[in-house]
Amino acid sequence: MNNLNQPIHLSQQRLESLMNRINQAANQPEILSTILEEFSITLEKLDQQQQESVTIINASQIELQHYRELFNSTSEAYIVTDITGEIHTANPAASKMLNISPNHLIGKPLPVFVAESHRQAFRTKLEQVNQSCQSTAWEVQLQPRHSEYFPAAIAVSPIRDNHGKLTKLRWLISDIRHRQQAEALRQELAEQQELSELKSRFLSTVSHEFRTPLTTILSSSEMLQRYSDRLSPERKAVHFHKISQSVGYMTQLLEDILIYSKADAEKLEFNPTVVNLSEFCQNLIEDLHLEAANQQRIQFKCNDDDICGNFDPKLLRQMLSNLLTNALKYSPKGDPVEFELNREENQSILRIRDRGIGIPPNDQVHLFEPFHRAQNTGTINGTGLGLAIVKKAVDLHQGKISVQSKIDVGTTFTVKLPLLNVKYIKKNI
Repeated sequence: MNNLNQPIHLSQQRLESLMNRINQAANQPEILSTILEEFSITLEKLDQQQQESVTIINASQIELQHYRELFNSTSEAYIVTDITGEIHTANPAASKMLNISPNHLIGKPLPVFVAESHRQAFRTKLEQVNQSCQSTAWEVQLQPRHSEYFPAAIAVSPIRDNHGKLTKLRWLISDIRHRQQAEALRQELAEQQELSELKSRFLSTVSHEFRTPLTTILSSSEMLQRYSDRLSPERKAVHFHKISQSVGYMTQLLEDILIYSKADAEKLEFNPTVVNLSEFCQNLIEDLHLEAANQQRIQFKCNDDDICGNFDPKLLRQMLSNLLTNALKYSPKGDPVEFELNREENQSILRIRDRGIGIPPNDQVHLFEPFHRAQNTGTINGTGLGLAIVKKAVDLHQGKISVQSKIDVGTTFTVKLPLLNVKYIKKNI
């Protein structure tokens, strides 16, 4: 409005000056004529400025009415406070949201409508806005008068005077209960979809993995039944070995499924006891070397024979046997697998390195997901459960696992497990 008044005021001063000159030049017709002409021009300019002012004022009033209607009709709570948070202006939506009449709302400090548990954080935010003079937004729990608290999104922006000084704060408050409910529903649907896909992969994997050993058992048993009298003892032993291997594979598959399902349902027992890792690893390697294809392939190195920690022996065996079996399975036949055990301060470092087919980068991000298998595994048997079980076992030991792999170069898994100085409590997780 000052910008409108200034030119009018100048014109008025110009008219007053001309009036004085007219009075002084009353007896000087020539000068008087020139002054009257200037007076007429100035008067016309003043009239034009007043008309422009009326037009601008009318437009401003229309715009003001428009904003007033928006202010009163919007469903969002709109509040103006001083820099301390005392409410000066509030729209009907704010009154409804905070469950208090408009008259009683004015003059109240805004923080009193914030849940007590969030009030200190709210005041801290208010101080930060006053110091930075910058707009900001955050979420908070609002506590309406005589009502239950609810989540709200707050956006606050500064209001400055003509000199740029912060004088007030403008608040826009939104009830986000429906948004959070929609987000929760979206997340639930995503989880259901993920579960459905997991079940589909489970059925497909189990169906495929059982088919091969069942076919082998059926074929060998038929051979023994029909041609038992014609088969040499050596040939019979071969078929019995195939049956035994297939039964063992199916048993291991069922064991993996049972362990993972318990871990996924958070019912897998964790029973730690003191274990000498060096002895444990050497015994495990001896068991794996009993199979003819694995003999002397695992090269074990240890820098300390007295690395002891609190571990669950069953889960530890499951973890390491899966990693070692995978290294053997995905390496060229006869190639060695390096297995290192070291101590670093208060943790044990177990590193298993092979020179096998490697893991594609796109598959590495899904490595520990159940029933996921790398795209380059081809016809090599596997369920995709082994590494998922390894990850569960590592987590239960409060450890970490990482992988480095290159296609046709090899893969290295590194497992870090805390030692004796970590306190464990027997529990079901």
